Amino acid sequence: MKKLIAGAFAALFPLCAGAQTYQELAEHAFRCVEADSLDRAVVLFQEALKKEPGNAFNASLFAGVGEIYHRQGRQQEAIEQYSLSLNLRPKSVLTLLARAGVYMEVGDERRAYTDYCDVLDLDKDNREALFFRAYINMEQRDYRAARVDYERLLLLDANHFNARLGLAILNQKEGRLKEANDQLSTLLTAHPQEASLYAARADVEKELKAYDLALLDMSEAIRLQPSQAQHYLIRAAIYVKLGRKKDARADLERAVELGVPRVSLKDFIRDNE
Repeated sequence: MKKLIAGAFAALFPLCAGAQTYQELAEHAFRCVEADSLDRAVVLFQEALKKEPGNAFNASLFAGVGEIYHRQGRQQEAIEQYSLSLNLRPKSVLTLLARAGVYMEVGDERRAYTDYCDVLDLDKDNREALFFRAYINMEQRDYRAARVDYERLLLLDANHFNARLGLAILNQKEGRLKEANDQLSTLLTAHPQEASLYAARADVEKELKAYDLALLDMSEAIRLQPSQAQHYLIRAAIYVKLGRKKDARADLERAVELGVPRVSLKDFIRDNE
């Protein structure tokens, strides 16, 4: 949001020198956004758009309205505004990334993927686009393409946490369990307070049938993040493997208390029989 606003302010003066009223409306709108007066900002943006519908700067105004709708949880309307902006300025990396992010939120990974590809056509080293395209490819089981993007991202930033974690998860999905385990252990050395890493390594250890180690890691994940329901489901599965059914039931009950629908436990029981 701040990047879009900063860019809009920087571009406003040269584009609007001959349109003082339009300029004043736009400037006031962006200041309202910065002050969190979002509804007022939308009104001002819309007044400016009506004032000069052919102004080249309207791409920034549409993007500004899109950001406001996004912040208000109005995702579909945000997408519409970003699309109007991109109709005027199709090579805006910031707006493409913004729309892709909303597509991800609403579960439209296909359209998000297209936007991330468009970003990478414009900026082949864009880290956000590389990461999310890798993630989408991994979810779609295109593991080769996911690996290319993760490795490209790690060439740009060898310490990129999410890329290193993503590559470890990718190795797990491809059955390269020792490699995944080693990568997660290395990450834990650098991030010993990161609960998600203990949970991820426990999942790998469970596949390796190292159930005692998996239990230790999941218990540490729960200690660090006791309100995460998914952790209790994973530990319950480990308890089942160890024959500790009473402990497994206790963890399942805790997961329900934290919001897991009881009906969904039928799938858990089926998968862990």
